[in-house]
Amino acid sequence: MVTFLSTGVEPRVTDMIREFAASQNFADPPQSRMIYQSAVFPDTRQVWQVTLGQHVYALKLDYQGEADGPLAKEFKELGALAKHFAKYEKLGLVTPVYLSPTGKFMVTRFLDLKTAGQRLKDAENPQTRGQVFRRAGDWLHALHDFSPRKRKEFWGNWMIRDLDEILARGDMQADPEDVTRMRDMLHTQVRTVNRIRDTHATSHGDFHSENLMLGPGITYGFDLSETRRKMAVYDIVDFLKVDIYRDTPPDEVDSAGITASHRDMFFRGYTHHIDKQILDVALRGRLLIDWALTTPQGHTQHRVQRIAFRKLKLRLDIAFGDT
Repeated sequence: MVTFLSTGVEPRVTDMIREFAASQNFADPPQSRMIYQSAVFPDTRQVWQVTLGQHVYALKLDYQGEADGPLAKEFKELGALAKHFAKYEKLGLVTPVYLSPTGKFMVTRFLDLKTAGQRLKDAENPQTRGQVFRRAGDWLHALHDFSPRKRKEFWGNWMIRDLDEILARGDMQADPEDVTRMRDMLHTQVRTVNRIRDTHATSHGDFHSENLMLGPGITYGFDLSETRRKMAVYDIVDFLKVDIYRDTPPDEVDSAGITASHRDMFFRGYTHHIDKQILDVALRGRLLIDWALTTPQGHTQHRVQRIAFRKLKLRLDIAFGDT
């Protein structure tokens, strides 16, 4: 994923901005700039900042969208969740404003705040970092409370299948023998936790640290395009894995590869039942998959991938008992 800043607007984006401006009875020329474009899905994942006078918005577009497509579903979900989050004084969502009848774009209020990931990157104080994890736990707890939670059997075989596919491709920066050894250990652990019943809830689906913004006294979630009912543990894994970017002393890292104090702070905010064994296995599996997915080309071309690759290996050595 790559973020771009741009002042150029192609004709089809101009048409979208004009449509939105007209819906708001705004006749003056709008100001706009691209603030995000996916490197992998450039036509379906773009976000533009649009300014109409004193009001600033985020326009999310999907050139392949349809009237009942992903953006339409996300817009509807935001509306339903807004009523739920209205119950919480310090938790919120981006405010939905407009959905195009074509389903090719939607607009929300623009939040000019730092993401949780940016806060963690800037924070040198352990207490400040801990509060980011606690606030993330608070917000996710509220989301998982949106609809009745159920208990369903956990199945982690997908992690082994993903690793087998990566190993079969052979396009890895990591040593295949290292990946295979950890994969085999993970397989044993997965068999141990399969069929344990754990929390199943309305989940974010992409709850990483860049999809949470922290304002003064209030925490906002956004980008709910992947929202659906699933095992709650996966949202937790998505957020906790940001911890690998910290240079944590090995004796402060727990057996799943996460800074113990950060995980503890997260669960001060999040108090729904999550089986610890399942969480540990899911964390190890996610970290291992992320490490194995780094290709030699990506490692050579992208500094951020080199950093993540090195730091993941340090955590994996702890999680799989090599230190």
